[in-house]
Amino acid sequence: MQRVGVRSDGGSDDRPGWLKVSVPFLLCGVVFAGAGLFLPTEQWLLLFCMMVAYVVPPLGRETIIPAGILLGIPWWLIAFTLAFLDFAGGLFMAWNFPLVLRIPYVGPWIQRFMAAGRTYLDRRPWLERFYFLGLIIFVSIPFDGSGSIVGSIVGRMLGMTKTEVLSCITIGGVIGSFAIALGIDYITNLIPAEAGLWVSFAVFLVIGTALLVMYRSYSRMRETDV
Repeated sequence: MQRVGVRSDGGSDDRPGWLKVSVPFLLCGVVFAGAGLFLPTEQWLLLFCMMVAYVVPPLGRETIIPAGILLGIPWWLIAFTLAFLDFAGGLFMAWNFPLVLRIPYVGPWIQRFMAAGRTYLDRRPWLERFYFLGLIIFVSIPFDGSGSIVGSIVGRMLGMTKTEVLSCITIGGVIGSFAIALGIDYITNLIPAEAGLWVSFAVFLVIGTALLVMYRSYSRMRETDV
């Protein structure tokens, strides 16, 4: 597999620039409008807030999905919405990666991230043999906010095509979102209805704290390994 810093797919893309930028946002708007068919107005607006919060780090699936279910949004709807946001984010990055690199602060951060990642992969060439499955797993794991952004960067570092990266992001987003939503919904059903909202909140707070501790430990191990 070709290994490069910033991969160019080589093929020509004759889509107008405004179309490549606007289509992912328009698709998200269509999904949000469709959610209004299943939700009351208050929950519909809450869903919009969660969509925005998911795209802006550090909040991720492990935070947004439990909050959405506690607030009454169906587990399948919040899972589908976040998975679709991953797809839309991957589509935006696939079509507009050079544009993103020109954004102040964001572009330099991506370049630094890719340089560090390239060094990490050069030391572990065996990781690139499992690039497709590895990227799916990477995107499906929470704690990275919307995995489509960082996942797109990692895919570029691995020399994957736009289609491969977008496929991995979509599959990983579906697996990650629905796995967490199903788990949270199962736990919610175990809590007696008479326990009340505060008991449910306390249970999810304990779970969230445990996940945060695990993530902090993982981050320290990764920093030490690099």
